[in-house]
Amino acid sequence: MTVARLGTNVYLVGSREQGNNGNSYLVGFNEGFVIIDSGGISDPLNVARNVLEVVSRKDLKYLILTSCIPDAAAGAKFLAETLGVKLLIHELDASWVRKGNCMGIEYPPVSPFMVLRGNIEKIGDLLILRTGTPTKGSIMTIKGDYLFSGSSRISILDTKRIKYVFGLYEYSRSNKHGF
Repeated sequence: MTVARLGTNVYLVGSREQGNNGNSYLVGFNEGFVIIDSGGISDPLNVARNVLEVVSRKDLKYLILTSCIPDAAAGAKFLAETLGVKLLIHELDASWVRKGNCMGIEYPPVSPFMVLRGNIEKIGDLLILRTGTPTKGSIMTIKGDYLFSGSSRISILDTKRIKYVFGLYEYSRSNKHGF
């Protein structure tokens, strides 16, 4: 598979079309690059290979999980160990990832490097917002006019600011009427 460039420093590195259960994105920010979500399978080798087509290991900083659901988190242990990225997740989902079981579905457990505690957090120029859906610790990440929503459903947003929405299962350009 070739990596799909979706925007400035935004790449689709794992998707359902590639055999993953959910999308995985590589995103540049002012400190390097982050991976958002793991692709939803326990050994997402294709995600790791695709990431390394774009950046070197030294430029990778974090793996941000938008929730503990398996489609977002099942490959976290593999990516953390294979690529050496530091795992970030909200504290309300962290214990589920440590156990490797969320919503009754098991996957390889992994310990987070950093647990986000607030409803609004900043990491470099990334803004992270807790949405609380579908899990209590679900989050969204905003980078400029890009929104990475995970499996959270989006209804009304400031579409003058947000131009693209990248979700766990789909991605789209916003319009004046929403998504």
